[in-house]
Amino acid sequence: MSGFHIHSGDYLVILYSFRNLCGRIKIVKTLAINLLTTIDPS
Repeated sequence: MSGFHIHSGDYLVILYSFRNLCGRIKIVKTLAINLLTTIDPS
């Protein structure tokens, strides 16, 4: 009997939160780039 067993429901939750995190990182990255290009004097 193995202690490491992931239910399909748990896997979906992990996958969903991972995608959510990646989406947030992408948004933050875009905002940062926009800010940098606005501040850039050239």
